[in-house]
Amino acid sequence: MKNNGKNPTDAKASPTRIQRGLDDRSGWWDRLLELPLLWGLVTVLACTWLMLPKVGSGPPEWQAGQVATFDVVIPFDVTLPDEAATETARREAREAVLPVYDLEPRLRIEVEDEIRVLFAACRSMQDGPVDEVAAPEALADLRETGSMGRILDSSECAAEFENALVEVVGQVYAARIADDRRQLERRGERGVVLRNLASGIERTVAWDQVAEAVDARTGVEPLLRARLLEREAVARRWIKPTVTFLEANLAPNLVFNRAETEERRDRAAEAVLPRSRDLKRGQVLVRRGDTVSDEVADTLRVFRRQRRDVDTGARVGGVALLTGLLLAGWWPVLRRFGEPAQVRRRLSTVFILVLLFTVTIWIGLYIASAISFNAQGAVLSTLEVYLWGLPFAAGPATVAVLLGLQPALLFAVCGAGIAGLLLGGDFSIAIYALASGMVGALAIERSKDRAAMSRVGLVIGFANVIVMAIVQLYRGLPDSAAAFGVAAGLALIGGLVSLGVVSFLLPVLEGLFGITTDTRLLELSNQNLPLLKRLSLEAPGTYQHSLAVGNLSEAAADAIGANALLLRVCAYYHDVGKLVKPSYFVENQRGDNPHDSLSPSMSALVIMSHVKEGLELARRANLPLPIRQSIATHHGTKLIKYFYARARDRSDPGMGEVRESDYRYPGPRPHTKELGILLLADAVEAAARTLEQPTPGKIRSMIGKIFADVMEDGQLDDCDLTFSELDK
Repeated sequence: MKNNGKNPTDAKASPTRIQRGLDDRSGWWDRLLELPLLWGLVTVLACTWLMLPKVGSGPPEWQAGQVATFDVVIPFDVTLPDEAATETARREAREAVLPVYDLEPRLRIEVEDEIRVLFAACRSMQDGPVDEVAAPEALADLRETGSMGRILDSSECAAEFENALVEVVGQVYAARIADDRRQLERRGERGVVLRNLASGIERTVAWDQVAEAVDARTGVEPLLRARLLEREAVARRWIKPTVTFLEANLAPNLVFNRAETEERRDRAAEAVLPRSRDLKRGQVLVRRGDTVSDEVADTLRVFRRQRRDVDTGARVGGVALLTGLLLAGWWPVLRRFGEPAQVRRRLSTVFILVLLFTVTIWIGLYIASAISFNAQGAVLSTLEVYLWGLPFAAGPATVAVLLGLQPALLFAVCGAGIAGLLLGGDFSIAIYALASGMVGALAIERSKDRAAMSRVGLVIGFANVIVMAIVQLYRGLPDSAAAFGVAAGLALIGGLVSLGVVSFLLPVLEGLFGITTDTRLLELSNQNLPLLKRLSLEAPGTYQHSLAVGNLSEAAADAIGANALLLRVCAYYHDVGKLVKPSYFVENQRGDNPHDSLSPSMSALVIMSHVKEGLELARRANLPLPIRQSIATHHGTKLIKYFYARARDRSDPGMGEVRESDYRYPGPRPHTKELGILLLADAVEAAARTLEQPTPGKIRSMIGKIFADVMEDGQLDDCDLTFSELDK
């Protein structure tokens, strides 16, 4: 039911601190996951390098300080990058950039306005009784107001005293308050770039133009004291507390912008053209017996990096193109599984997993080579026999848990192709890797908990033995029964090793890619976990409400094909914020209602706070993103009608109109089917508790009214629930 139109809740639906905190694409790592082309390129290049044999001999790997054991002669004219000279030039370019300081002239206006509001509130209190909440609100933006309040009483809120404070604030800010005067003096000896945040104008100024700035920590107090002593309206006995009050409220208006400065320095360094040096054919780089200098060591390193082997040029291109072809097949498949942003993240995830498990197989191959090289006997010293024990099923099994069965089967095909390339184009090993990966994906997809996963290793192992036997028959029977027995044993071990790799990597990958698996959800549904245990003991009414919402949500999810397990677990945790003040919620009340002694606005704040408190508890408990989203969205931006109506009934025309926005939850609104179902189930279960003598007709009427109110209020506009699904 996505809707791009405006509705009454749009003001509350704008990005808030809660929404930004729930954005699973807010960090640098998550922004990188939005770049599948980058990860595809990295994977192709890395896999190509891993698959290529290291052919030919290159320049010696001598380090600075070693003694050359033979002459090294430049074989052809070449221009090499001079990394040391380039780095020196970049360092000089960075040092030439002046520091950037932000000048905020609006701070003076804000402090002056707050002082005038303070004096206005003081005069209002002298003129007559005021709202008990209004006076503290006038002081909300000021600090150290306790002692200042006594001075205001003593001065009778005199306008002369007020004007004197405003003038002193203006004079101090005119001199500028630096966040760190000592650092300003050190950085600004060549001048600084001054950016006016109000006008957007920036200019370069010399040191003498900012030299009068005072230090925010040590220079403000004496300047304030001197200026106040010049004011006749400020009594001497008021000086010390007034200085304390003003010093606490005067923030620096000249602040070093480290991020902007570093960005400009980085741009200056990047603009430096690489330096280079020319070497001629036949030139002796280093002679036998000479000590290798830093420059020679750098040159040898560059030569090794730039060495091109003509015999392997075509092979490099072929391997890279084949790898790219295997990766390109993912796009049309994953495009069917979600929105473009989700597809990009999944593509990046798959490419990273391809690279990760290619490295895993490469490491396994390296270990197998080392073992075969040092082993004794004709069978154990053969590398081929160890290939059956490589963890080919680890990648598809991991993808099955993280992304589902269909992507896992495609991953098995991709992994088999890469395994064949990695092992020199061995067709039989590619078939073995494909079969092992598919069996691993199918076996682990049926495992709903970690205990069941322990049997998956044996299933993969026995499947490996069968496929290995078939492949051996295709090749021709092995030379001896001992060789077949060793191969069968290693194939069986390969299944167990695959499961071990999955078990080791899965918790890391869940956090790395922000994926909440069914296994993790089952763990979180354990009612003996600390947070749910606290809920059952400290807020039993809320606990029973959460269980009931879980049953309703699960049934609704089953009806429309949504994720029932996710909804049940989200329902368990959606109201954990009520643990902070359980007695303020009706389901936990056993006596007097605490809201009877609160104003409607304060009651609404207490009710709304359970969302923020729930998110904080979820953060401390390391609950995954979908559960935190359910906590934040289970009320959307709905209106707290009861306290809003009470506020309107009690409203004083002289205090202004009661704003509906003050009585709405902060949101955000649900953006998935599951979150939309949870919002509806929560509202239905809560309303059902208030029915007297419930009948099927009353319940049906109540549900219809709740659905109509929710849709009319626009709470489901951001999620993709259809009207037919709502009918179900």
